[in-house]
Amino acid sequence: MMEDLFYREEIEGSKENLTLDRVSTGIPKLDDLLQGGYPKNSIVLVSGPPGSGKTILCFHFIDEGIKQGEKCLYIAVDQKVKSLLIHACSVGFDLLPAMEKGLLKMIEVDIEKSSTYNMIANEVIGGEYQRVVFDSLSPFIDTPFVIDRDVDFDKVPIIDKLSAYPADSRSVLRFHLRRLFDLLRRSQSTSVVTSELLEGKNTLSRDGISEFLADGVILLSVDPLMDRRKLTIWKMRGTKHTLKPQDMIITDRGIDIK
Repeated sequence: MMEDLFYREEIEGSKENLTLDRVSTGIPKLDDLLQGGYPKNSIVLVSGPPGSGKTILCFHFIDEGIKQGEKCLYIAVDQKVKSLLIHACSVGFDLLPAMEKGLLKMIEVDIEKSSTYNMIANEVIGGEYQRVVFDSLSPFIDTPFVIDRDVDFDKVPIIDKLSAYPADSRSVLRFHLRRLFDLLRRSQSTSVVTSELLEGKNTLSRDGISEFLADGVILLSVDPLMDRRKLTIWKMRGTKHTLKPQDMIITDRGIDIK
């Protein structure tokens, strides 16, 4: 009883410590819907079909970090940095000056290289970034990794033969995703990860696992017949939010939520 009273007094005496700090998404209307932005140090999954605006949402997030003077990392999986920079410019984001100033680092990763996992770990943990984007999980989970024996993780299984661990194995998928999410949490950054969402699937990501590991899930959808896109906040830790889909358009200045 005395111990319960002590903890109750501690909590009631420092309620301000229980309030989540927020990190702006870079989109004012989305910030309003999220009580100020993504929870600081959280991992947010952005999921949707091709052309729904996933990468552009990431550009907003990174651009806002640059404006705040924060150190940002963009990990591109199966994408070229040059192509991303061109894409960013086409929707109103000139990211090259931030790279030249050292505020933004954009790296390409080749998932077929055995050193990739270790390289990602070293960059995410050692870079001291405030914001991290991992775009995207989908190719990452399609190919098994060979884990180097000198990787500094506790109890990491060594995968010697790819044939013994098919890419679609649920245990392999869960292993890769848990390790990646653990890296992001250890980095103390606020992170956005993207995933393709295939039509007809009853999951919130291509892998069906990420949505359970993430602190927040934002779904993007496309209706070609009605020529419209929508954004839905499916979940967000510690945040009161609507589940109603929001109309959005992609302009030459990024995403505009109506």
